[in-house]
Amino acid sequence: MINLFCALYCEAEPLINQYQLSELRQFDLFRIFQSEDKQVTLTITGIGKLNAASAVTYHHANLETSASDVWLNVGVAGHKSMAIGEVCLVNKITDNKDLSCWYPQILFQPSCKTEALITVSEPSTDYEQALYDMEAAGFYSIATRLGTSELIHCLKIVSDNDQQPTEYINKTMVKDLLIKNLDVITGIIDKLKVLSNELYSISRAPSCYQAFIDKWHFTATERIQLERLLRQWSKRLPDKDVIKSANKLTSGKSVLRHLQTTINETGFVIYD
Repeated sequence: MINLFCALYCEAEPLINQYQLSELRQFDLFRIFQSEDKQVTLTITGIGKLNAASAVTYHHANLETSASDVWLNVGVAGHKSMAIGEVCLVNKITDNKDLSCWYPQILFQPSCKTEALITVSEPSTDYEQALYDMEAAGFYSIATRLGTSELIHCLKIVSDNDQQPTEYINKTMVKDLLIKNLDVITGIIDKLKVLSNELYSISRAPSCYQAFIDKWHFTATERIQLERLLRQWSKRLPDKDVIKSANKLTSGKSVLRHLQTTINETGFVIYD
């Protein structure tokens, strides 16, 4: 699932239209939108890092999020010298209040610049050579507790700078900035979807795992060993029926011994 977060409706509206999202009226603390197939969601957080953190928590509590989900904060930000409309994927987030720092892991080639960002508590025109917003630190600090760090990112469009400060910003301008950069935004989302699928295929339990759990008893530690051995088996013995080979065994421990012995006898072991 793609989980999108915007501070303001004018930031969210182009994405709501792009992905044909409908508002889920049962939620009243934050406005949440979702596609018909439930694969894309968007929550409007409101301004400020506390609101952003609360919105991420609320979103997670009310929707079925998973470790393989994409989490993306999209919105506008200030910068000292970047041109209005420049799109940046954030590579460092700093909370200017307590100086906490996070470094989003960018495992793909973005189609835009990457830049550091500072989250401030109040609107500021004391620009430095970094992006400025009011939500990213709140969003990221909570999202990393719920998802996979490689799939959690912030994407910002420059809306103000030294030459055109915040007093020039209005809802129409913000909406237009999002519309003009929809191709970049959706391109980043598509790349994160591919990464999400790759990470899911790596991390998910082998297809036969549940059959073993249903047939034999394994402790929590043994289940971890079982999953590892089944992965190794699928790589080394893809043509050999692993369930059939263990079918006559009577305990989980004997199954683990059998799997390990058989894998060892192939003469090569792949370690996860």
